[in-house]
Amino acid sequence: MKKKKMDIVTKMTIIGVGGLVCVTVIILLMTFMNKPAKNRRPVDGAEHNAQDTQTNDNGDIQYARALAVIKNVDSSNNMLTILNIETNDVVSLAIDSAVDMKDEYDSLLTLVQFNIGDMVETKYDTASNRPEYVHITAKTWERKSISGLHVDAEKHTITIGNDQYGYADEAVSVFNGDFMNIGDIKPEDKVTLRGYQDKVWTLIMESGHGFITLKNHSYFVGGVLEIGISKMVDIEDVTSVVVPVGVHNIVVTKDELNYETEVMVANGQKVLIDVSDASPRMGIVEVNVFQEGIEFTLNDKVYNDFSEPISLEYGTYNIKVVKDQYVDWEKELVVNQPFTKFDINLEKKPIFLHVDSPEGVDIYINGNFSGKIPISIPIDPGNYTVTLRKDGYYSKMHPARVEDDGKDAYWTFEPLKKMESIDHTDPGNENNGGNDDQDSSNDSQEHSPNHSDTGNEGDVPRDSLEDTSNSDTPSSDNYNTD
Repeated sequence: MKKKKMDIVTKMTIIGVGGLVCVTVIILLMTFMNKPAKNRRPVDGAEHNAQDTQTNDNGDIQYARALAVIKNVDSSNNMLTILNIETNDVVSLAIDSAVDMKDEYDSLLTLVQFNIGDMVETKYDTASNRPEYVHITAKTWERKSISGLHVDAEKHTITIGNDQYGYADEAVSVFNGDFMNIGDIKPEDKVTLRGYQDKVWTLIMESGHGFITLKNHSYFVGGVLEIGISKMVDIEDVTSVVVPVGVHNIVVTKDELNYETEVMVANGQKVLIDVSDASPRMGIVEVNVFQEGIEFTLNDKVYNDFSEPISLEYGTYNIKVVKDQYVDWEKELVVNQPFTKFDINLEKKPIFLHVDSPEGVDIYINGNFSGKIPISIPIDPGNYTVTLRKDGYYSKMHPARVEDDGKDAYWTFEPLKKMESIDHTDPGNENNGGNDDQDSSNDSQEHSPNHSDTGNEGDVPRDSLEDTSNSDTPSSDNYNTD
């Protein structure tokens, strides 16, 4: 009985030891097979392309790591498309609830929280493209809300101030979730850049640009277009300016004329600014001048040719016309309609006659009393008959002439001869003299406003007036009779 019990114990011990050995062997085999995969480390520069191999009941699983940029997020099909920035391979990852998804701060994310252009680190099954994890990486750099970019599409470079980056054709550039050509970026755009080392892999345009174009601005060519407080552009025949999206204060200036407005510019929008209301309108002025050889001045600008109408901007002008021997003509001209015509007919300057001798003598010109010498009176050019009269003196007639040269005439005559006393012993002579005195008195009273009724002592017989018929006619302005 004891022997049977010992056999049973021995068998159980042997079986137990054998089982323990088998379990130990299996554990050692599994440990040996898994140890190379766990201890394998990628060399520097190939970390994200390393592949891991694990063995399970279904066979080997091949894994790949990648530093990538997201090209598409398909939440309806649970797919995440990435671009491996080191191999340029595009991979569509199949996302499920078991995938570990986090941001750079180790906070959990869902698929819909990823965006095109995000840069991520991932490890995924190369056979099924199922990732083990997808994490927003902190290994890349990011520059937000910057402007002043200069993109050189030929050299594939982006310059910001003193910094220059390269970019690949595969780089992701988006605006409002839609892909765009990176070469369309202007310095006025506001963007966010993400990259790795010295290369840009993501460009996100936060706000774009539009265009401001001037219309009907011919008058302002050569002036200045001010956009906000930071941009000034010289105005040319065709002026179209790239501006950031947003509201802009616009000032168009030339000389003392300016036009100011405020405009809203959307992305890609071309805003036309019509400055015709501020531009001076033009009018045609036709000038008809009756005299030749004039000097015509308009706002200090001299015009000599009136064969063609003058084109002037709407406004007020000062006109002055000058010609020798004529009165200066001045006028304010208002141009406020398409066509204006006006005549200019100058008046000749008045010529003055100055007679200074003999003083106190009445002077008659062509039989009309003109005053008592000395006199200065206006007179027209031409030939005249001058009569000098004074009570108690013999009257005298002189032929005279005023030249048409625009100059005043200066006449000086010899003194009149005083009348001698008349002998009354001869009745015949007395009667004749009396008659002559009466005639002379009547004539003097007719022409002289200063004639006195008290006597005939200043009257001269008609014969004495006729004695001057042989006098020479002066041909200059200075006439002196001796």
